[in-house]
Amino acid sequence: MFFFNQLILCSILLAAPFATATQHFHHTCINKDCSALRLTLSNPPVNLWDANVISEFGNFLESLDGQNKTKVVVLASDVPAFYIAQIDLNIITPGALPGVNATEVLEQYYSNLNKLSAIPVIFIGEVNGRAWGAGDEHLMRMDMRFAGPQAVFGAPEAAVGLIHVGGMQQLVDLIGPGRASEYMLSAAQVGAEEAARVGWVNSAYPTAHALRAHVDKLATRIALFHIEVIRATKASIAARGPKLKDFQNDLVRLDALAAMPFLSKNVGKILALSNNQSLQWELNNNDNVVKGLY
Repeated sequence: MFFFNQLILCSILLAAPFATATQHFHHTCINKDCSALRLTLSNPPVNLWDANVISEFGNFLESLDGQNKTKVVVLASDVPAFYIAQIDLNIITPGALPGVNATEVLEQYYSNLNKLSAIPVIFIGEVNGRAWGAGDEHLMRMDMRFAGPQAVFGAPEAAVGLIHVGGMQQLVDLIGPGRASEYMLSAAQVGAEEAARVGWVNSAYPTAHALRAHVDKLATRIALFHIEVIRATKASIAARGPKLKDFQNDLVRLDALAAMPFLSKNVGKILALSNNQSLQWELNNNDNVVKGLY
């Protein structure tokens, strides 16, 4: 299967597989036996989901496959005001990242999302910052999501010229087609309280401390139970959710949009206006994309 093939053909010529140059994740134990752990992302200034982060996260997910110790993983951030920003737009810009195989990066990106749904570990999103695009797609594949006072959610893809392919079906399941249409088609920025009210997240908390306390208490309690019970419960809940074929159909729609000439033009303009996805731009990414392009 190919992804964004029309955009990245010239970037894959003679390119080597991407390599992890730095470590952007660290983990700490939540409970005594470390069967519940917190994986914290640190890729300042905005936690851009770039090629190295995609690779490192994929390696972490691989480490969970086939093991019998870890029951719960909480994904958090230590970058102020940000949870996870969008995927690095340079990945889909031909020639922007010499030596990076864009096709391979994107394939791993989508493979990681599918693993989040499939690996028999409970994933919890602890969000107290911006979750744009890729950030929200990863949250949609987790089992639970909880928000702090600085949490803001949004999918800028419609404004950019794409669809929220990695999380669209899951978001529709969570908040319904009407609200999903409202938020997706307007590339809205949604605060924590509104997200909790409509079901985008499980609940919202007034302070970072209250958020952390709730997530730690929940993760510790879940980890008390037998791993086979946790796995069976996750599998049963997932059985009524979106199917792989729904995701594959959305990828076909994404590829059709990637062939449109307006997309590369929009991406180039965003990179220029944002000074390559700078902090000031990313603080209000969705609104800035709309204002900058239209």
